[in-house]
Amino acid sequence: MNFTNGLVGILVANPAQRKYVLNQYLRHGKSGMKLFSFTPSSIDWKRRTVVGLHRSGGKWAIKRFPFPQVVYNRCYGTNPKLIGRLGAAIGDDKLFNQINQLNKLDIYNSLSRWLDDYLPETVPYSPENALRMLERHRVIYLKPFYGYQGKRVYRAELKASGEIHVGHHYFNPKTVAKTPAEFLQNAQKLIGSTPYIVQRGIPIRQIDGHVFDIRSLVQKNDKGLWSVTNLVSRIAYKGSYNTSIFVKVCLSREALGKLYSSARVEEIMTSIYNVSLRTAEIIDMDTDYHLGEFSVDFALDDNAHPWIIELNGKPAKDLYRGIPNRSAVYERPIQYARYLSARKKSL
Repeated sequence: MNFTNGLVGILVANPAQRKYVLNQYLRHGKSGMKLFSFTPSSIDWKRRTVVGLHRSGGKWAIKRFPFPQVVYNRCYGTNPKLIGRLGAAIGDDKLFNQINQLNKLDIYNSLSRWLDDYLPETVPYSPENALRMLERHRVIYLKPFYGYQGKRVYRAELKASGEIHVGHHYFNPKTVAKTPAEFLQNAQKLIGSTPYIVQRGIPIRQIDGHVFDIRSLVQKNDKGLWSVTNLVSRIAYKGSYNTSIFVKVCLSREALGKLYSSARVEEIMTSIYNVSLRTAEIIDMDTDYHLGEFSVDFALDDNAHPWIIELNGKPAKDLYRGIPNRSAVYERPIQYARYLSARKKSL
């Protein structure tokens, strides 16, 4: 193989991830590309080489490669300076998912100009904003600007008695505040100096007492165009509002079929497909993230209206174990890499 053509590097956080991540993409489909995985510390900037793991002759091996033609970033929250330097070396247009730890407030501000009907009101956290949102909506969520994989997300509910109940992962409260001042004191202890948003709480439709979401996986294909690969649902534990901690994952069609008629399921899924693709168009137009894939997490309210809860710039692939036809989840990024490799480097 001529390594100057069709060489794709998958950037991962540490050596322990190299084999596991690379194997996922090697197992699903033949791309005609040479794939290897590497870490930030394995880059030799002076020699313009990378020490990476690959599979050759049915065996795993470590090899020194020239700089890859395309890099697929699977390293969450990567150092922007590293990504900038790597993009300068191979071309920014050859490095995708450059930014994958997305700023929730920036995303909201970008999308709200076009998709306001699908977005819960979201503002930066301040004591004044928290109390105003709580008074207006009765239920709010406190979330870090940047994702923590479902951790450090808190739910606050203003009860008719005036008490403010704050839960962590579960609806049952972790703390109960008698006054707004006490609530703010408790909130400050929970969030510390981390930048947070305040998001309106949506009355989420449940299945047999379980909260569920709809994750739309949006990926670019071999023509460089956005497509929705699939919709899956995470079923949370009973009593939990956090679908990052789930009992089961299934195709969303199966989950929705427990609540709605076949015709209504098709309407909901079509709406989610359309909103997902519109989201992708806006992200491309309004940011310089150069994403090749991301996921959109939706929740349905009692009227089956879909709400965008958040976007994920590094969709977890383990989520798709046991899901039918999951090969496309892994094939699409490599197909997109092949598309990028065929394009001339931008000047």
